[in-house]
Amino acid sequence: MQYPSTDFLIIGGGILGAATAWSLARQAPAGTGIRLVEAGMLASATTSQAAALLTRVRPDPAMAALVAETFAAVEQLDSILDVPLPLRQVGSLHLATDAPGQQYLRDTARTASNLGVVSEPLMQEDVRRHAPWLSIKGDAEALFVPADGYMDPVQLAQGYIKAARQAGVEVVQHCRVHALMRQQDRIVGVETSSGPMSAETVICCAGPWAIQMLAQQGIHLAMAPVRSHYWITEADQALFPAESPMVILPDANAYARPEVGGLLFGLRDRQAVYGDPACLPEDIHGYLFNRDPDGLECLESSWQDLANVFPALERLGIAHYMTGVSSYTPDGKPLLGDVDVQGLLVATGCSGGGVALSGGIGRLLAEMALGQTLFCDASSFSTRRFGVVDPFNEAFRMRCALARSQKRSG
Repeated sequence: MQYPSTDFLIIGGGILGAATAWSLARQAPAGTGIRLVEAGMLASATTSQAAALLTRVRPDPAMAALVAETFAAVEQLDSILDVPLPLRQVGSLHLATDAPGQQYLRDTARTASNLGVVSEPLMQEDVRRHAPWLSIKGDAEALFVPADGYMDPVQLAQGYIKAARQAGVEVVQHCRVHALMRQQDRIVGVETSSGPMSAETVICCAGPWAIQMLAQQGIHLAMAPVRSHYWITEADQALFPAESPMVILPDANAYARPEVGGLLFGLRDRQAVYGDPACLPEDIHGYLFNRDPDGLECLESSWQDLANVFPALERLGIAHYMTGVSSYTPDGKPLLGDVDVQGLLVATGCSGGGVALSGGIGRLLAEMALGQTLFCDASSFSTRRFGVVDPFNEAFRMRCALARSQKRSG
C-alpha cells in the first residue's frame, strides 16, 4: 500500500505515542494530517508491562506539571469517551522507619506543600486501616497523599488512541519502522514494512528501540534499556482490599498496590540490571537482561526488608512475576524535544514513569511540534543535557541502571 505524505508521523503506539497523537490532534489546525505507526498492536510492548503508579509529588516542578497534566487528561477523556477510564484514585501511603526513609517522607511533605498537593501524616491505626497487610513498628512514620492513584496502562493508552481517532488521527498497526528517511540534514519520513511514508515532522516515541533507530542517523540518545519488574501475590481480599492505597516503602526500595485480589509489589534492583539496545528483539516480552533472569537474586536480597513490613509475605505464594523494559536516563528524567537533525522530535527515556507523565509529555510534544508556547519549563528534559554519550557503552548503560536502583519514590 502506498501512503500519502502527512504533516506529522508518530512512531510508536505505546502510551507516549498515543498521548502525543491525541494532544496533537486537539491543538493542530483543522485539516492537519497526523499518522501514528505501530509495529505490532497498540500498547502491547513496554506500556503493557508498567505498574502505572500516578504519583503527583515530584521534586522537579516540571515533572510535577507533567503528572498533573495526566490527571487533567484523564478528566478530559472521561468527558468525551463512552466509558470512563478506570482511574483508581486511592492515594499513596509512604511508610519509613530508617532515618533516610523518614527524611524522604519529610521532603515529600514539603514538596507537596510547595506544589499545593495535600499530604497528611498518619497515625499507626490509620495505616492499618488503609493497608491491613502492613506491620508497623513503634518508630515508623507515615505520610498519605490522597490525590494519587493508579490505573491499567493499556486502557489509558487505548483511551488516548480512541480520542485521537475521533479527532481524525490515522492509526496504522502491524507496520514496523525500519529506518528514518533523511535528505541532507533533515528527516523527511520513515521506511516501513509497508513501504516509505513521507512526513513534514517525525515524532519518535519508539521506547527502547529508539536508541538503535536514531543511532543509524548519528543521534545518540542518553538512555539505556533497564529492567523493571514486579511480583503479584496470591489473592487475599482481607489483607488487600480493592480500595487500599498504593504504598511506597523507601526503606525496602519498594512499592506496592492492590491487583486482582492480591498485592502487586515492585523491587528495585540493588545491582545494575540492563540490556543491550543493539540486541532488543521485536517482541520485548520475555527479554532477558545481563543478569538475574528470573528476578530471584533481587527478591532474595530485598526479602527481609520487605518482610519486616509485610510479614504475610512469608506464607503467601507468588502468583505472577512480570519483568519489563524501562528506558532510563542517568538522572531519571525523560528526553523530550528536538535533536541535531531537523524534522525530528523525540519523546522517550521516561525512566519507569511514562504512564504517569504521559498526558504532560503528549501536550508538551504537541506544543513543540506546532511551535507553540510550552505550558511548562522543558529545559530539564533537553535531549542534549548530557553532552556526547555512547548508549551502547557498557559503563554508560550501567550508569543508567544505577539511576533506577537509587530511586526511592513510586
